[in-house]
Amino acid sequence: MRRRDFLTALTVATSTTALGRRAAAEVRETTATTVDALEFDSSASLLDSNGNYLTDDSRIAVKAETTALNEDSDGNGDATYYDASTDIPLVTVDGDVVGFGATLVSNQANFRSGNEEFVLNVFDAHLGGSGSVLYDEGHDQYHSLNDFSNMANYAENDGYTVAATTDLATDLPSADALWLTAPSTAFTSSEKSALSSFVANGGAVFIFDRADYSDFDETANLNDVASALSLAFRFNDDQVTDDTNNGGAYYKPTTTRFDTGFGYFADRPGMEIDPDATHVVDVTSVADGDTCDVQFDSGRVENVRILGIDTPEKEQYQQYERTQEWEGIESLTYLADEGAAATTFAQNELSGETVEVSFDDAEAGIFDEFDRLLGYIHYDADADGVRDEFYNYRAVEQGYARLYSSAFSNHASFFQAEQAARSEGLNVWSQSDPATSSEIRNGSVSELFFPTAASVRTAAGAIDAARVPVLAGTNASQTESPTVTYTDIPLVGVDSDANVALVGAPLIDESYEQAEGYAVDTSGYGNFAFLSNLLDELSDVGGPVLVDGGHGQFASDSAIAGEDAAYYQRYLEGVGLGFEQINDLSESRLDDARALLVATPSEGFTTSEVDELKAFRDAGGAVVLVGSGNAAASARSNLNSLASDLGSDLRINDDQVVDSTDNVDGDQTVPTTTRFDTSFPYFSSFSADDTHLSVVQVHADGSTLNDEFVVFQNDGDTAVDLSGYVVEDAAGYDYTVPSGVTLDAGAQVTLHTGSGTDTGTDLYWGSGSPVWNNTGDTVYLLDDAAATVLSRTYAGDGFDETDGGGGTGGSIAVDSVHADAAGSEYDNLNDEYVVFTNPGDSAIDLTGYAVEDAASTHYDFPSGFSLDAGATVTLHTGSGSDTSTDLYWGSSSPVWNNAGDTVYVLDDGGTTVVNYSY
Repeated sequence: MRRRDFLTALTVATSTTALGRRAAAEVRETTATTVDALEFDSSASLLDSNGNYLTDDSRIAVKAETTALNEDSDGNGDATYYDASTDIPLVTVDGDVVGFGATLVSNQANFRSGNEEFVLNVFDAHLGGSGSVLYDEGHDQYHSLNDFSNMANYAENDGYTVAATTDLATDLPSADALWLTAPSTAFTSSEKSALSSFVANGGAVFIFDRADYSDFDETANLNDVASALSLAFRFNDDQVTDDTNNGGAYYKPTTTRFDTGFGYFADRPGMEIDPDATHVVDVTSVADGDTCDVQFDSGRVENVRILGIDTPEKEQYQQYERTQEWEGIESLTYLADEGAAATTFAQNELSGETVEVSFDDAEAGIFDEFDRLLGYIHYDADADGVRDEFYNYRAVEQGYARLYSSAFSNHASFFQAEQAARSEGLNVWSQSDPATSSEIRNGSVSELFFPTAASVRTAAGAIDAARVPVLAGTNASQTESPTVTYTDIPLVGVDSDANVALVGAPLIDESYEQAEGYAVDTSGYGNFAFLSNLLDELSDVGGPVLVDGGHGQFASDSAIAGEDAAYYQRYLEGVGLGFEQINDLSESRLDDARALLVATPSEGFTTSEVDELKAFRDAGGAVVLVGSGNAAASARSNLNSLASDLGSDLRINDDQVVDSTDNVDGDQTVPTTTRFDTSFPYFSSFSADDTHLSVVQVHADGSTLNDEFVVFQNDGDTAVDLSGYVVEDAAGYDYTVPSGVTLDAGAQVTLHTGSGTDTGTDLYWGSGSPVWNNTGDTVYLLDDAAATVLSRTYAGDGFDETDGGGGTGGSIAVDSVHADAAGSEYDNLNDEYVVFTNPGDSAIDLTGYAVEDAASTHYDFPSGFSLDAGATVTLHTGSGSDTSTDLYWGSSSPVWNNAGDTVYVLDDGGTTVVNYSY
């Protein structure tokens, strides 16, 4: 919805032609129908010549509805108030001078009303259907003729010439009418004399006032003109409002109270744009790759924001560019160059062309928040006389644009077009390399902020604390009249049985980013890592994170969709995950995702959509529902209905959580909290490692090169594409896995050192000499982005942990490292730990074994400590009593480096048997 802002205007060009003259004439209604309701956006009322109520109906062409009132909006005490029993005049007439309370026909006007038809009828009534109209720009008016170019074009299409003047005295004698808007500079005596002579000689004057909101009116100067012309009316220094009959806001009163005795109200073709029609228009200019101006048959010129795409900003508009929106691209300079290329492409395709513009009813309307048309453009690219080329799609397909994820119905095909362009490295994507994107904001979670939060409940009432990983701060409270009230307010609820979680706030909303104009830096909060851990732990599968955009989220101020979370997209990019919007839940993309985020939907889910989500969930996918304390009751109800349909008892509460003590930037509606239940695994840095690969056998002392081998196993539950993976030894000798090699869940593949024919179970290095050291070595596996997936150090000539192997007894490996303890590390040393596991087939006696970090800080396993096959033990940095599952280093300071370190395990002979870097 466009905000009320008198200082915002969409400026487009207008043409001017030579002046002429035509005598005025009276015209009466000749048709049976009248124009639609008129909308008086920011209107003043009119008074009689003495500044009192104007009640002479012979002077009043249009009255406000009886529900309207007037007010002294500027607070200057200079308004005349109409009482409830007196009609408020909005248009008055004295001879060939017409006074209007509002500008009515600026380029920002609602042309779905009857405004432009009405004003053109006024022209016809006083000018006889043709003539020259001067627009005064000589008195420091806020509005120039450019701000009324659509009305000027509309009038010129009907036989008028419209031109601006800064010299009334010179130009008036050859004109038929003067178009006057609020003059900031008063008319001189000579100008008023010239204007009086002009009217006396049959010239028409159309005077358009505006409301006194913020004192933007120029009532005194207009009334000075009215007095000089001895008019029977004056302009009021007020604002007319109507809470009942309006164009979407109280200051846009609408009315159908017309005096049809004036010849102003016959219905005629206007400048309205039919959203259901395809319009043939002329492209008058091309600003860049996703914006152009078009002119309709009515003369109306509109700026078209080409739907579904976004091209890079040109250099002069780099302040509006965000690299976070462009996967794998970090350079603003590069994007500026590509923005120029996209502009050239659009100009070559569209400039001067006659094209077809149409609209998508999946969008909330045909205009965006900046009053630009949201349109599809079809054009004749090959000059065969048929406009069958779809510009929007072509720009994405050719790599000049990215998919812009609104609610539009072609989202799925545009997504596929973008993916193809990225795969081929076309144009803007030629330097895109997401695999090299660095991690950002991926530390442990010490504090969260919850913007416009609601609390979480269940269908039965209060949620069990055991299901709540995050509580609001102790000073937080609930507003509104919630169904469930709390002392300790839950902000997140988990239903692991249903693979569903409910988060009470849009944690990743980019409007809380300092780079987007938010007052403070929020990048230090752990929102991204927390949400990522939450959805990943709920999910049993890999793949990208999807966000629903097909249920009104894009157009909602209380929900998030793909275009609301560019910084979270960049965060996921840094940890190797995609973040994509999906509008159609029947797309196969849902089958390949790990999680779906669903923010408060203004539109409900159909039965078939729920079935798709159930199938996704049943296959291991997670659904994270995202609420908001600002969401409408209907949107909350839709979210709760979806939770119920998915078999979860989680519900968003009908409240808002505020905290006047613990918050961001003193805003109680953005509470912060550190109240975490750390038994949930959501508060560490996030790792998106979807591969669960291990080395289960090394046979280093082979009788032949092909009898020297390493066996890899997929311990996960999904297949892993090994194409481009690299195997290395400690000396740096490497082998690249061929394209197309996939290791199914539970399967093994043997890499032989010698030569042979690759199969699904056996690969061949092709080396002419041994690779693996018979006295110990390290097996490294790197993925196709050169990230280390695993490393396994062995002693001697290898080991065998395969099910069919003889088994060399137990072994030890690192399962995970938690280096960044919550809060102050020195006060919470036992939250810094390493988890070791025994992947072997029998217990391992760790007597005499030791653990070291890269700085050689040393720990000895206790004498007699044994780790059973398949068991784990956690080595905490701090002090405590050793058990079979928990050991304590006894250090008084942190050991493991938060920025990365290496875990070494040495056996009782001092040989390194584990070399694990993170």
